[in-house]
Amino acid sequence: MRRSAMALIGTVAGTALLVGAKLGTPVPGDPSAAAMDAPGSGPSADGSGQPDAGSAAGSAAPAPGAPGTPASPGPGGSSGVPAPTGAGRTTPPAPPPTKPAPGGLKSGSFTGAGAPAKKYEVVTVTISVSGGKVTVATGSCGSASGESKSICQGAMPKLQQETLAAQNASIATVSGATYTSNAYKMSLQSALDQAKA
Repeated sequence: MRRSAMALIGTVAGTALLVGAKLGTPVPGDPSAAAMDAPGSGPSADGSGQPDAGSAAGSAAPAPGAPGTPASPGPGGSSGVPAPTGAGRTTPPAPPPTKPAPGGLKSGSFTGAGAPAKKYEVVTVTISVSGGKVTVATGSCGSASGESKSICQGAMPKLQQETLAAQNASIATVSGATYTSNAYKMSLQSALDQAKA
């Protein structure tokens, strides 16, 4: 009776093992079955029953980016996270462009060449420049005498005022003093040419 019971138990256990092997169910306590149960292991593509090298390697090295695995260094740093562009950095503002002085004139005092006002007098203009602007303009009537001197001296304040307003030699001609005005413009242009930077 004991033998038949043992034979029956052995038969049942053997049948269970065979059915389990066919179905792929590991037998508890079997070390080879535990290896087969590991992730990435299993029958190879060639049907040999041995795990192939790719799946064995896959089970040994977790996939990049998997939880708990360090990421490979990326282009921005060792953590794989790109370094912030501009975060926490302050770029100093670019200095404003240097504006050239109005008219492009250098500071100083400049006297233009004397210009004849026909046969009446020689007009000479002297200008003072500061900060790129004509700040003072004076004219000399030279050796003019009589009515010519009177016309020249009467025109000078108007011509000087026009010079400061226009900041160039394109100024209006004073009525009744055409020759004086033209001579003044010529001498003024000569002085401005000297003052150009």
